[in-house]
Amino acid sequence: MNALVSPPIRHLIRLLAILSLVTVAFGAAALPADAQLSQLDGISSKRYIVIDADTGEVFVEHNADEEVAIASLTKVFTTIEALELADLNTPITTNSSDMFDAESTTMGFGPGETFSLKDLLYGMMLPSGNDAAHAIARSLGYQQGDTDDEAVGNFISLINQRLADMGLTNTHLENPHGLSQDGHFSTARDLATFTMYALNYPTFQQLIGASSYSTENGYYVSNTNKLLGSYSGIIGGKTGYDDEAGYCLIEVATRGGSTMISVTLDGEAPDIWYQDNAILLDYAFETKAAREAAGQQITNSRVSYRDPDAALILAQSRGGNSIGQEPAPSPLAVDAASTPGSEATRPPDAVASTSQDSSTSSGERRVSTPITVMGALAALAVAGFCGWMAYAQSQRRKAAMLVPSHSAGDAGSD
Repeated sequence: MNALVSPPIRHLIRLLAILSLVTVAFGAAALPADAQLSQLDGISSKRYIVIDADTGEVFVEHNADEEVAIASLTKVFTTIEALELADLNTPITTNSSDMFDAESTTMGFGPGETFSLKDLLYGMMLPSGNDAAHAIARSLGYQQGDTDDEAVGNFISLINQRLADMGLTNTHLENPHGLSQDGHFSTARDLATFTMYALNYPTFQQLIGASSYSTENGYYVSNTNKLLGSYSGIIGGKTGYDDEAGYCLIEVATRGGSTMISVTLDGEAPDIWYQDNAILLDYAFETKAAREAAGQQITNSRVSYRDPDAALILAQSRGGNSIGQEPAPSPLAVDAASTPGSEATRPPDAVASTSQDSSTSSGERRVSTPITVMGALAALAVAGFCGWMAYAQSQRRKAAMLVPSHSAGDAGSD
Protein backbone atom coordinates (compact mmCIF):
# COMPACT_ATOMS: atom_id res chain seq x y z
CA MET A 1 0.00 0.00 0.00
CA ASN A 2 1.37 3.45 -0.90
CA ALA A 3 2.30 5.76 2.00
CA LEU A 4 0.06 8.76 2.49
CA VAL A 5 1.91 12.08 3.00
CA SER A 6 0.00 15.31 2.63
CA PRO A 7 1.18 17.82 -0.03
CA PRO A 8 2.09 20.52 2.56
CA ILE A 9 4.39 18.07 4.35
CA ARG A 10 6.02 17.03 1.07
CA HIS A 11 6.66 20.68 0.22
CA LEU A 12 8.08 21.34 3.68
CA ILE A 13 10.43 18.36 3.42
CA ARG A 14 11.64 19.59 0.02
CA LEU A 15 12.12 23.08 1.41
CA LEU A 16 14.15 21.83 4.34
CA ALA A 17 16.33 19.72 2.06
CA ILE A 18 16.99 22.71 -0.21
CA LEU A 19 17.71 24.91 2.81
CA SER A 20 20.23 22.38 4.06
CA LEU A 21 22.06 22.31 0.74
CA VAL A 22 21.99 26.09 0.30
CA THR A 23 23.21 26.69 3.85
CA VAL A 24 26.15 24.35 3.44
CA ALA A 25 27.04 25.85 0.05
CA PHE A 26 26.67 29.40 1.36
CA GLY A 27 28.92 28.66 4.30
CA ALA A 28 31.51 27.07 2.05
CA ALA A 29 31.60 30.16 -0.13
CA ALA A 30 32.61 32.23 2.89
CA LEU A 31 35.42 29.91 3.93
CA PRO A 32 38.99 30.05 2.67
CA ALA A 33 39.82 27.36 0.15
CA ASP A 34 41.75 24.35 1.38
CA ALA A 35 44.64 25.50 -0.77
CA GLN A 36 44.80 28.76 1.16
CA LEU A 37 44.82 26.98 4.51
CA SER A 38 47.56 24.65 3.35
CA GLN A 39 49.62 27.70 2.37
CA LEU A 40 49.37 28.97 5.93
CA ASP A 41 50.85 25.69 7.09
CA GLY A 42 53.97 26.59 5.14
CA ILE A 43 54.66 29.81 7.06
CA SER A 44 58.01 29.55 8.81
CA SER A 45 57.90 32.64 11.04
CA LYS A 46 57.40 31.77 14.69
CA ARG A 47 54.96 34.61 15.33
CA TYR A 48 52.64 36.40 12.94
CA ILE A 49 49.37 38.21 12.39
CA VAL A 50 47.50 39.83 9.48
CA ILE A 51 44.80 42.48 9.98
CA ASP A 52 42.56 44.85 8.04
CA ALA A 53 44.08 48.33 8.34
CA ASP A 54 40.66 49.99 8.20
CA THR A 55 38.60 47.82 10.56
CA GLY A 56 41.19 46.01 12.67
CA GLU A 57 39.74 42.63 11.67
CA VAL A 58 42.15 39.79 12.43
CA PHE A 59 42.27 37.10 9.72
CA VAL A 60 44.88 34.78 11.17
CA GLU A 61 47.38 34.92 14.02
CA HIS A 62 50.01 32.70 15.61
CA ASN A 63 51.75 33.43 18.91
CA ALA A 64 50.77 37.05 18.29
CA ASP A 65 50.98 38.09 21.95
CA GLU A 66 54.44 36.74 22.78
CA GLU A 67 56.69 39.56 24.00
CA VAL A 68 59.94 39.29 22.06
CA ALA A 69 62.78 41.28 20.53
CA ILE A 70 61.73 43.12 17.36
CA ALA A 71 65.01 44.51 15.99
CA SER A 72 64.59 47.45 13.59
CA LEU A 73 60.79 47.27 13.53
CA THR A 74 61.37 49.58 16.52
CA LYS A 75 62.00 52.36 14.02
CA VAL A 76 58.29 52.51 13.20
CA PHE A 77 57.68 53.78 16.75
CA THR A 78 60.61 56.19 16.48
CA THR A 79 59.25 57.63 13.22
CA ILE A 80 55.83 58.49 14.63
CA GLU A 81 57.26 60.09 17.77
CA ALA A 82 59.58 62.20 15.63
CA LEU A 83 56.71 63.33 13.39
CA GLU A 84 54.79 64.36 16.50
CA LEU A 85 57.66 66.35 17.99
CA ALA A 86 59.15 68.34 15.12
CA ASP A 87 58.73 69.76 11.65
CA LEU A 88 60.34 67.82 8.79
CA ASN A 89 62.65 70.76 8.09
CA THR A 90 64.08 70.77 11.62
CA PRO A 91 67.91 70.76 11.37
CA ILE A 92 69.79 68.05 13.29
CA THR A 93 73.56 67.99 13.66
CA THR A 94 75.18 64.62 14.28
CA ASN A 95 77.81 63.91 16.93
CA SER A 96 80.11 61.09 17.96
CA SER A 97 77.49 59.39 20.11
CA ASP A 98 75.46 58.68 16.95
CA MET A 99 78.20 56.53 15.44
CA PHE A 100 77.77 52.73 15.25
CA ASP A 101 80.23 50.00 14.39
CA ALA A 102 80.48 48.23 11.05
CA GLU A 103 78.21 45.38 12.18
CA SER A 104 75.24 47.74 12.40
CA THR A 105 73.08 48.98 9.56
CA THR A 106 73.74 52.69 9.15
CA MET A 107 73.02 55.72 7.02
CA GLY A 108 76.76 56.27 6.96
CA PHE A 109 77.32 59.87 8.07
CA GLY A 110 80.09 61.17 10.31
CA PRO A 111 79.98 63.47 13.35
CA GLY A 112 79.35 67.16 12.82
CA GLU A 113 77.12 66.84 9.73
CA THR A 114 73.76 68.61 9.55
CA PHE A 115 70.62 67.08 8.05
CA SER A 116 66.93 67.89 8.09
CA LEU A 117 64.69 65.61 10.14
CA LYS A 118 63.22 64.44 6.83
CA ASP A 119 66.66 63.34 5.59
CA LEU A 120 67.34 61.39 8.77
CA LEU A 121 63.92 59.72 8.72
CA TYR A 122 64.67 58.35 5.25
CA GLY A 123 68.16 57.42 6.43
CA MET A 124 66.61 55.53 9.33
CA MET A 125 63.74 53.79 7.55
CA LEU A 126 65.18 52.82 4.15
CA PRO A 127 68.63 51.37 4.95
CA SER A 128 67.54 50.91 8.59
CA GLY A 129 70.19 53.30 9.86
CA ASN A 130 70.84 52.94 13.59
CA ASP A 131 72.94 56.10 13.46
CA ALA A 132 70.05 58.13 12.07
CA ALA A 133 67.65 56.73 14.68
CA HIS A 134 70.02 57.71 17.51
CA ALA A 135 70.57 61.21 16.10
CA ILE A 136 66.82 61.79 15.85
CA ALA A 137 66.14 60.60 19.39
CA ARG A 138 69.10 62.49 20.89
CA SER A 139 68.18 65.77 19.18
CA LEU A 140 64.40 65.70 19.69
CA GLY A 141 64.62 64.36 23.24
CA TYR A 142 67.15 66.94 24.41
CA GLN A 143 66.34 69.19 27.36
CA GLN A 144 68.73 71.83 28.66
CA GLY A 145 71.64 70.29 30.53
CA ASP A 146 71.01 66.72 29.30
CA THR A 147 73.77 64.33 28.37
CA ASP A 148 73.34 62.47 25.09
CA ASP A 149 72.14 59.36 26.92
CA GLU A 150 69.63 61.38 28.95
CA ALA A 151 68.28 63.04 25.80
CA VAL A 152 67.76 59.66 24.13
CA GLY A 153 66.14 58.40 27.34
CA ASN A 154 63.68 61.32 27.28
CA PHE A 155 62.68 60.45 23.72
CA ILE A 156 62.16 56.78 24.59
CA SER A 157 60.06 57.77 27.60
CA LEU A 158 57.77 59.71 25.27
CA ILE A 159 57.35 56.67 23.03
CA ASN A 160 56.58 54.41 25.99
CA GLN A 161 54.07 56.95 27.27
CA ARG A 162 52.39 57.03 23.86
CA LEU A 163 52.19 53.23 23.85
CA ALA A 164 50.65 53.22 27.33
CA ASP A 165 48.14 55.88 26.28
CA MET A 166 47.17 53.73 23.29
CA GLY A 167 46.67 50.65 25.45
CA LEU A 168 49.53 48.73 23.82
CA THR A 169 50.70 47.26 27.11
CA ASN A 170 52.75 44.42 25.61
CA THR A 171 55.37 46.78 24.18
CA HIS A 172 58.23 48.54 25.96
CA LEU A 173 61.27 50.16 24.35
CA GLU A 174 64.75 50.89 25.66
CA ASN A 175 66.31 52.45 22.53
CA PRO A 176 65.23 54.13 19.27
CA HIS A 177 66.91 51.71 16.83
CA GLY A 178 65.97 48.23 18.03
CA LEU A 179 69.24 46.52 18.86
CA SER A 180 68.20 43.86 21.36
CA GLN A 181 68.62 44.54 25.05
CA ASP A 182 66.78 43.61 28.25
CA GLY A 183 63.40 45.28 28.56
CA HIS A 184 63.07 46.03 24.84
CA PHE A 185 60.19 44.04 23.36
CA SER A 186 56.87 44.05 21.53
CA THR A 187 54.38 41.59 20.03
CA ALA A 188 53.09 40.90 16.54
CA ARG A 189 49.67 42.17 17.62
CA ASP A 190 50.96 45.45 19.06
CA LEU A 191 53.13 46.05 15.99
CA ALA A 192 50.19 45.50 13.64
CA THR A 193 47.96 47.76 15.76
CA PHE A 194 50.55 50.54 15.92
CA THR A 195 51.13 50.29 12.16
CA MET A 196 47.38 50.69 11.70
CA TYR A 197 47.70 53.96 13.65
CA ALA A 198 50.89 55.02 11.85
CA LEU A 199 49.29 54.73 8.40
CA ASN A 200 47.28 57.84 9.21
CA TYR A 201 50.49 59.87 8.86
CA PRO A 202 51.08 60.61 5.15
CA THR A 203 54.83 60.96 5.63
CA PHE A 204 54.97 57.50 7.21
CA GLN A 205 53.36 56.01 4.10
CA GLN A 206 55.86 57.86 1.93
CA LEU A 207 58.77 56.60 4.03
CA ILE A 208 57.81 52.92 3.96
CA GLY A 209 57.02 53.04 0.25
CA ALA A 210 60.12 54.81 -1.06
CA SER A 211 62.61 52.63 -2.92
CA SER A 212 65.42 55.20 -2.58
CA TYR A 213 66.13 58.74 -1.42
CA SER A 214 68.85 61.37 -1.80
CA THR A 215 69.52 63.88 0.97
CA GLU A 216 70.09 67.55 0.36
CA ASN A 217 73.81 67.14 1.09
CA GLY A 218 74.40 64.23 -1.25
CA TYR A 219 73.75 61.00 0.68
CA TYR A 220 71.92 58.27 -1.23
CA VAL A 221 69.99 55.55 0.61
CA SER A 222 67.95 52.61 -0.71
CA ASN A 223 65.21 50.47 0.81
CA THR A 224 66.05 47.00 2.14
CA ASN A 225 62.45 45.75 1.66
CA LYS A 226 62.43 43.20 -1.17
CA LEU A 227 58.63 43.13 -1.53
CA LEU A 228 58.67 46.67 -2.92
CA GLY A 229 57.98 46.36 -6.62
CA SER A 230 57.48 42.60 -6.45
CA TYR A 231 54.12 42.24 -4.67
CA SER A 232 51.02 43.61 -6.37
CA GLY A 233 49.49 46.48 -4.42
CA ILE A 234 52.37 46.84 -1.97
CA ILE A 235 52.40 50.16 -0.11
CA GLY A 236 55.56 49.47 1.82
CA GLY A 237 56.94 48.01 5.00
CA LYS A 238 59.86 47.75 7.42
CA THR A 239 62.53 45.10 7.79
CA GLY A 240 64.37 44.11 10.94
CA TYR A 241 67.06 41.66 12.00
CA ASP A 242 69.47 40.86 14.78
CA ASP A 243 70.66 37.60 16.31
CA GLU A 244 68.08 37.59 19.09
CA ALA A 245 65.06 38.82 17.12
CA GLY A 246 65.69 36.87 13.93
CA TYR A 247 64.20 38.09 10.66
CA CYS A 248 61.26 40.44 11.29
CA LEU A 249 59.00 42.18 8.81
CA ILE A 250 55.99 44.48 8.55
CA GLU A 251 54.25 44.77 5.18
CA VAL A 252 51.28 46.89 4.09
CA ALA A 253 49.40 46.32 0.83
CA THR A 254 46.16 47.39 -0.82
CA ARG A 255 43.84 45.53 -3.18
CA GLY A 256 40.22 46.03 -4.24
CA GLY A 257 39.69 48.94 -1.88
CA SER A 258 41.06 47.11 1.18
CA THR A 259 44.37 47.63 2.98
CA MET A 260 46.02 44.82 4.94
CA ILE A 261 48.90 44.78 7.43
CA SER A 262 51.02 41.68 7.99
CA VAL A 263 53.63 41.22 10.71
CA THR A 264 56.04 38.31 11.00
CA LEU A 265 58.62 37.82 13.74
CA ASP A 266 61.59 35.46 13.81
CA GLY A 267 61.32 34.20 10.23
CA GLU A 268 63.78 32.47 7.95
CA ALA A 269 66.19 33.87 5.37
CA PRO A 270 67.00 34.51 2.63
CA ASP A 271 63.53 35.11 1.17
CA ILE A 272 61.18 32.85 3.13
CA TRP A 273 60.21 35.63 5.55
CA TYR A 274 59.06 37.69 2.55
CA GLN A 275 57.05 34.73 1.24
CA ASP A 276 55.41 34.42 4.66
CA ASN A 277 54.10 37.97 4.40
CA ALA A 278 52.90 37.51 0.82
CA ILE A 279 50.96 34.41 1.91
CA LEU A 280 49.39 36.26 4.84
CA LEU A 281 48.38 39.24 2.72
CA ASP A 282 46.89 37.02 0.00
CA TYR A 283 44.98 35.06 2.61
CA ALA A 284 43.51 38.22 4.15
CA PHE A 285 42.46 39.73 0.81
CA GLU A 286 40.87 36.49 -0.43
CA THR A 287 39.10 35.76 2.85
CA LYS A 288 37.62 39.25 3.05
CA ALA A 289 36.52 39.12 -0.59
CA ALA A 290 34.77 35.78 -0.01
CA ARG A 291 33.02 37.06 3.12
CA GLU A 292 31.80 40.21 1.38
CA ALA A 293 30.65 38.23 -1.68
CA ALA A 294 28.57 36.10 0.68
CA GLY A 295 27.04 39.24 2.21
CA GLN A 296 28.40 38.49 5.69
CA GLN A 297 29.36 40.95 8.39
CA ILE A 298 32.63 40.85 10.34
CA THR A 299 32.54 38.16 13.04
CA ASN A 300 36.29 37.85 13.62
CA SER A 301 38.14 39.47 16.50
CA ARG A 302 39.58 42.94 15.96
CA VAL A 303 42.56 44.92 17.19
CA SER A 304 42.13 48.46 18.46
CA TYR A 305 43.91 51.32 20.16
CA ARG A 306 43.05 54.37 22.24
CA ASP A 307 43.90 57.73 20.76
CA PRO A 308 46.90 59.04 22.77
CA ASP A 309 45.81 62.68 22.69
CA ALA A 310 42.32 61.76 23.89
CA ALA A 311 43.93 59.64 26.62
CA LEU A 312 45.88 62.68 27.81
CA ILE A 313 42.74 64.81 28.02
CA LEU A 314 40.89 62.04 29.83
CA ALA A 315 43.69 61.54 32.37
CA GLN A 316 43.79 65.25 33.12
CA SER A 317 40.02 65.38 33.58
CA ARG A 318 40.09 62.51 36.10
CA GLY A 319 42.61 64.26 38.30
CA GLY A 320 45.15 61.83 39.66
CA ASN A 321 44.95 58.95 37.22
CA SER A 322 48.09 58.46 35.22
CA ILE A 323 47.73 58.04 31.49
CA GLY A 324 47.28 54.48 30.36
CA GLN A 325 45.90 53.17 33.65
CA GLU A 326 43.02 50.71 33.47
CA PRO A 327 40.92 51.37 36.61
CA ALA A 328 38.27 53.36 34.77
CA PRO A 329 38.46 52.32 31.11
CA SER A 330 36.19 53.89 28.57
CA PRO A 331 36.06 53.76 24.77
CA LEU A 332 37.70 56.79 23.22
CA ALA A 333 36.89 58.30 19.87
CA VAL A 334 39.92 58.29 17.61
CA ASP A 335 39.40 61.76 16.24
CA ALA A 336 41.59 64.40 17.83
CA ALA A 337 42.86 67.85 16.96
CA SER A 338 46.14 68.28 15.11
CA THR A 339 49.34 69.20 16.93
CA PRO A 340 50.82 72.47 15.66
CA GLY A 341 54.20 72.09 14.02
CA SER A 342 53.91 68.34 13.56
CA GLU A 343 52.23 65.97 11.20
CA ALA A 344 49.49 64.82 13.63
CA THR A 345 47.06 63.44 11.05
CA ARG A 346 44.72 61.48 13.27
CA PRO A 347 42.92 58.19 12.73
CA PRO A 348 39.32 58.88 11.71
CA ASP A 349 37.55 56.00 13.40
CA ALA A 350 37.75 54.04 16.62
CA VAL A 351 37.81 50.28 16.15
CA ALA A 352 35.92 47.82 18.34
CA SER A 353 38.14 46.71 21.20
CA THR A 354 39.57 43.22 21.49
CA SER A 355 41.04 42.03 24.79
CA GLN A 356 44.26 40.09 25.05
CA ASP A 357 42.19 36.98 25.75
CA SER A 358 41.98 36.57 21.99
CA SER A 359 45.56 35.32 21.96
CA THR A 360 46.34 31.68 21.45
CA SER A 361 48.56 29.27 23.28
CA SER A 362 52.05 28.57 21.98
CA GLY A 363 52.11 26.35 18.94
CA GLU A 364 48.46 26.88 18.03
CA ARG A 365 47.47 28.88 14.96
CA ARG A 366 44.21 30.77 15.20
CA VAL A 367 42.38 31.19 11.89
CA SER A 368 39.57 33.73 12.07
CA THR A 369 36.80 32.52 9.76
CA PRO A 370 33.06 33.31 9.92
CA ILE A 371 31.81 29.72 10.16
CA THR A 372 29.99 29.51 13.49
CA VAL A 373 26.66 30.91 12.35
CA MET A 374 26.72 29.06 9.05
CA GLY A 375 27.57 25.79 10.74
CA ALA A 376 24.73 26.26 13.20
CA LEU A 377 22.26 26.97 10.39
CA ALA A 378 23.41 23.90 8.49
CA ALA A 379 23.02 21.73 11.58
CA LEU A 380 19.59 23.21 12.24
CA ALA A 381 18.46 22.54 8.69
CA VAL A 382 19.66 18.94 8.78
CA ALA A 383 18.06 18.37 12.18
CA GLY A 384 14.80 19.84 10.94
CA PHE A 385 14.91 17.66 7.83
CA CYS A 386 15.46 14.52 9.92
CA GLY A 387 12.67 15.53 12.29
CA TRP A 388 10.19 15.96 9.50
CA MET A 389 11.21 12.64 8.00
CA ALA A 390 10.43 10.98 11.34
CA TYR A 391 7.13 12.85 11.49
CA ALA A 392 6.22 11.70 7.97
CA GLN A 393 7.02 8.11 8.92
CA SER A 394 4.72 8.32 11.94
CA GLN A 395 1.95 9.70 9.74
CA ARG A 396 2.32 6.75 7.40
CA ARG A 397 1.97 4.35 10.33
CA LYS A 398 -1.16 6.12 11.52
CA ALA A 399 -2.66 6.03 8.05
CA ALA A 400 -2.07 2.28 7.84
CA MET A 401 -3.74 1.67 11.21
CA LEU A 402 -6.81 3.79 10.36
CA VAL A 403 -7.72 2.00 7.08
CA PRO A 404 -11.17 0.29 7.74
CA SER A 405 -11.62 -3.49 7.37
CA HIS A 406 -13.25 -4.64 4.14
CA SER A 407 -16.27 -7.12 3.90
CA ALA A 408 -16.05 -10.26 1.79
CA GLY A 409 -18.18 -8.65 -0.93
CA ASP A 410 -15.85 -5.67 -1.09
CA ALA A 411 -12.71 -7.72 -1.39
CA GLY A 412 -11.00 -7.91 -4.72
CA SER A 413 -9.51 -11.03 -6.22
CA ASP A 414 -5.99 -12.05 -5.23
